[in-house]
Amino acid sequence: MLLDGIWDFRFDDLDVGIKDRWYKRWEKEMDIIVPFSFQTKMSGIHDQTYHPIVWYQKKVWIEHKETTLIHFEKSDYETDLWVNGIHIGHEVGGYHRLTFDVSHVLIQGENEIVVRVKDTWDTEQPRGKQRWKSENFGCWYVETTGLYQSVWLEFLNQSYVKHVLIKPMNEDIMLDVSYEIEGFKEGLSLWMYVSFNGKEIVHVSETLKNSFGHFRVSMRTEEDQFKLMTWNEHHPHLYDIVFQVRDENMLLDEAKSYVGMRSWKSKDRTLYLNDEPVYLKMLLDQGYWRESGLTAPSVDALLKDIELTKKMGFNGIRKHQKIEDERFYYLTDILGVYVWLEMPSAYEFSPRMMEKMTKEWLSILRQYGHYTSIMTYVIFNESWGIPHVKNQQLQQQFSLSLYHLTKGYDDSRFVISNDGWEHTTSDIITIHNYVSEGHELKVMYEDVLGLMNQSIVNKTRVRDIFASGFKDEGQPILFSEYGGVAFTQDEGWGYGAKVESKKDFYHRLKGLTKALMDHPLFSGYCLTQTTDVEQEVNGVLTPEREPKLSFEEYKEINGVKL
Repeated sequence: MLLDGIWDFRFDDLDVGIKDRWYKRWEKEMDIIVPFSFQTKMSGIHDQTYHPIVWYQKKVWIEHKETTLIHFEKSDYETDLWVNGIHIGHEVGGYHRLTFDVSHVLIQGENEIVVRVKDTWDTEQPRGKQRWKSENFGCWYVETTGLYQSVWLEFLNQSYVKHVLIKPMNEDIMLDVSYEIEGFKEGLSLWMYVSFNGKEIVHVSETLKNSFGHFRVSMRTEEDQFKLMTWNEHHPHLYDIVFQVRDENMLLDEAKSYVGMRSWKSKDRTLYLNDEPVYLKMLLDQGYWRESGLTAPSVDALLKDIELTKKMGFNGIRKHQKIEDERFYYLTDILGVYVWLEMPSAYEFSPRMMEKMTKEWLSILRQYGHYTSIMTYVIFNESWGIPHVKNQQLQQQFSLSLYHLTKGYDDSRFVISNDGWEHTTSDIITIHNYVSEGHELKVMYEDVLGLMNQSIVNKTRVRDIFASGFKDEGQPILFSEYGGVAFTQDEGWGYGAKVESKKDFYHRLKGLTKALMDHPLFSGYCLTQTTDVEQEVNGVLTPEREPKLSFEEYKEINGVKL
């Protein structure tokens, strides 16, 4: 049951709501349209002043089921839930799904849901591009507070599939499956059906011994004539999967899923997908919309951005400082687009920051590890949150710990320790530089190996590529931020000198991109950025998604044959 739509809403600037028991004595002040934050036009409020505590209320008619969950796809930042005046739980984190079991407090008929969310200007919490001042500054924008993605109820039997993780094993033509079953009892079994284009490939079953389990599934047919259909940008093949929980012959729960067979590796500074070399042509995408902020106004809006990216000749998207709506990753799976998933940054290093970031990152890995298109995890960006990682061992150790934690959780993808510069251990070495002209870029990075081992003086106007004590180990090298060009007539800023005309815009981007494509050691690039965002007017598209050049010109810049 989708609960998006109109909710009652209140600000609580004096933090009196709990003391005055708003969760039991609700007084309406205004309406808000969920899932849009109060700072946005689409919420119906559009108040961009600082309100650190907000409350929501909605009455919902429910025919009581055996098990009922309420999901908040994303809520920023500390969330408390009451149902029918009873406190259900407290969750922290703005970038992963929050789920509460409310079965024990529901009544048949009308139920009251009350939510309190606290979101301050705390720089020790992961906040990505959300400002921590009353005005926008630099590349930080209006903050997002409260519910900003969908809310829904899920009705289930007592026993159900709570979580699965399916890892493709291309070389062995197998699937590695981990699962978690809620409501375990003796006699339950888990069934798994794998099909392709409507034709069943294999099915297996396992008698459950406890709530957690793990097994591997061979995808070879009895005739051994199976051809593995792999996933890539040209042929994004996906296998359909159905999970069933059964009690003898009784079906208790069914969950549909899918998997893409893909294997990422690197060798000799080259990225390989399914043993084929891949050159990345990516766009840095911050996922903002003028009227809805961090919340996509619709699934069609998510689809449009991906389709425009492909239409301009790019094959990948670096989602920057944001964990996107899950439907985005589903769409990139079926459309064949390579994606980097990036942890939103905190901005002050402390034990409290480390705890907050680690907990949230684990939740994100658990929720998003399913998606085939995600090829790279980015833990830090430009030393944000670890400002002294260049020389301070404590911050280096934290970077290393999250790198190894991520690889331990999921070794099927690349992990970047600190995108842009001052890398510790990292699977890909990435570089950021916003120099204006292609010939300058070419000269600066002609001896990129000398820059990395510091045998030549750093003349690149940015920080060192490695943190002290770390060195080049032959990883792929990728230029993951450049460009960011703005027009003189646009109010706002871009990187380097602004350009006067579309012709100048084209030649600036063409020159920079060609310098990168011509470099024999670079494995790809990521251009800044998909759209203009608030004061930062350096996108290849306007906020309304209108291209600033023709699609043919963007394809020419990317070296795509017309």
